[in-house]
Amino acid sequence: MTQEKIIKNFKTTVFFITLFLFSIVFVVLKSTADLDLWHRMAVGKIFSQLGWIIYRDIFSYFPAKDMWVDHEWLSGVIFYYLGHYFGDAGILTLQISIVFTITFLVYKTNKLIRSEDKYRISYYLFVLLAIIPGLSSSLRCQAFTYLFFALWLYLLERTRRGENRFIWVFPATMLLWANMHGGFLAGLGLVGFYIAGDFLNKKDIKKYLLILLFSLPVTLINPYGIEYWSYMLEAVTMERPHITEWMAFNPLKSLYNEPGAKVLFLFLLAGYGYKLFRKNPEFDKVEVIALLTTIYLAFKHERHTMFFAIVAGCYAYKHFVIFLNDVFDKIRPKILGLIPGDRIEQAYFAKESGVYVFLIMVSAYIIGYTPISIKMDFYPVKAIEFIRINNISGNLFIPFNWGSYGLWKLYPNNLVSIDGRYEETYKNEAYEDACRLSFFKKQWQAVLNKYNHEILLLDIESDVYKKIKTLPEWKTVYEDEKAAVFLPASDKRVFGQKPEDDEEYYIKTKYGNNIKI
Repeated sequence: MTQEKIIKNFKTTVFFITLFLFSIVFVVLKSTADLDLWHRMAVGKIFSQLGWIIYRDIFSYFPAKDMWVDHEWLSGVIFYYLGHYFGDAGILTLQISIVFTITFLVYKTNKLIRSEDKYRISYYLFVLLAIIPGLSSSLRCQAFTYLFFALWLYLLERTRRGENRFIWVFPATMLLWANMHGGFLAGLGLVGFYIAGDFLNKKDIKKYLLILLFSLPVTLINPYGIEYWSYMLEAVTMERPHITEWMAFNPLKSLYNEPGAKVLFLFLLAGYGYKLFRKNPEFDKVEVIALLTTIYLAFKHERHTMFFAIVAGCYAYKHFVIFLNDVFDKIRPKILGLIPGDRIEQAYFAKESGVYVFLIMVSAYIIGYTPISIKMDFYPVKAIEFIRINNISGNLFIPFNWGSYGLWKLYPNNLVSIDGRYEETYKNEAYEDACRLSFFKKQWQAVLNKYNHEILLLDIESDVYKKIKTLPEWKTVYEDEKAAVFLPASDKRVFGQKPEDDEEYYIKTKYGNNIKI
C-alpha cells in the first residue's frame, strides 16, 4: 500500500471517528424520554408475555376502536427487550447507531454522486445537526423509517448506476419496515420519485417498477393483513390538532428551530442558484422532484423536515462544492501566496489536523461529563410513583403527553384516559374529550362528568388543575412541583386515618410524600 493510500485511509478513519463521537454528543445532550417510548415498551412487554400481539386496547377506559392496528408493534418489541436487558444504555446505543448510520449513508450516497472530499467534516456536522431534531428524544419508532429511507436512497442511487444486484434488498427491508413503522409509505414514495424523475430524464425505469412490484405485496405480511392499509389511508389523511410536530413548519419561528435544515436549505439555494447562472445548466429530474416534494412536506408538517434533511444532505453537497470551489479558486492564490511553496502541503495538513483534533477533544469532553441516561424531567415521576406504591387503583385521567408513561408504570392497576396511541386506538370523541378537559376548553365540565374518572393526575401549571382545586367534590391527596393527584371526596381512601375530619393530616401522612425516585 502506497504512502498516499495510507494517509487517505487514515484521514477517512479520523473523519468517521469524529462523526461517531458527535453522534454520541447530539444524542446524550438531547436524550429526553420520548412521549411514545412508554406505550411502545408496554406493547413489547405484552408481546413477551403472550408471544403475539393484541388486537384490542387494554390500557384505557376512554372509547377505543374495535380493532387496534399497531403499525409499530415490532419496534415496541425491540424497545422492550433493549430496555429490559440493557436499560437506558440499550435504548441510547441503538439511537446513536441509527443517527450515525443515517449520516454514514448520506456520506456514501454523496460519494456516488461526487467523489470529491472537500469540506466534508463541516458539511456533515451540518447534516448531523439537520437530522438530529427528528431523533433527539430517546428512541422513536420513526427512527427506523428515517434509517430505511436513507438506506433506500443510497441503494436507489446504486441501482441507478446499473448495480441491479441490490434489488432484492428492497422487499427484504420492506418486510421489517412495514412492521416497525407506517412510514414505509415514504419508501414507496421515494421509488416514485425515481420513476418520475428518470422517466423525464428519458432513462430506463423498468428496474424501479420491479422494485415496487416486489415490495408492495410484502407490506401485506403483517398481523392485520389488508386492514393495515385501511388504517394507513386513514392515518395519512387525518387531522392532528394540538400535536406540535404535525403543525406547519415556520422557518422564521426561531433560529434554534431546525437550524441544520435551514443551513442545508441555504446550501441548496447557493448551489442551485449558482448553477442557474452558468451556461446551459442541466438538472437531474430525480433530484429536483425529491427536493421539491420533501421541501413541500417539511413546510406542511414539521415532522417531515427529516425527509428533507436526508434528501438535501445527499443532493446539496455536489452543487455546494462546485459553488465553493469557484469562490475559493479566486481567493486561494492570494492566501497561498503568503505561504512558502514548500510549506503549502504542511499548512493544509496542519489546518485539517487542527480541526479534527479540536472536534474530537470537544466531543470527548462533552461525553465524559454528560450522564449517559434518559432524562425524565418532563414526566410526573413522583406523582406516578405515589399512585403506584400506594396501590391507588382505578381509572386515571391524565394529560395526553403523560399518558404513555402512566400506562407503562401503572397498568394493570390503572387504566388511563388517553396516550400517544390516539390515532391507532382511540375514537375521535376520546381525543376531543381528553383535549377539552386537559386544556380547559368549552364543555370541560361535561367531560369530567361523562366518564368514570376515579383518579385525576393534573399538571399544576394548567388551568384545569386550578379549577379542580376549588371543587369540593375532588380532594388533593398528593402534590409536588410538577403534578397533583386528586381523588373524589366520596372515596373512602380520602378520609381513612385519624383524626377523620383533619384533611391536612391525611395529605401529610396517608400516602407520605417523601418518595425516593
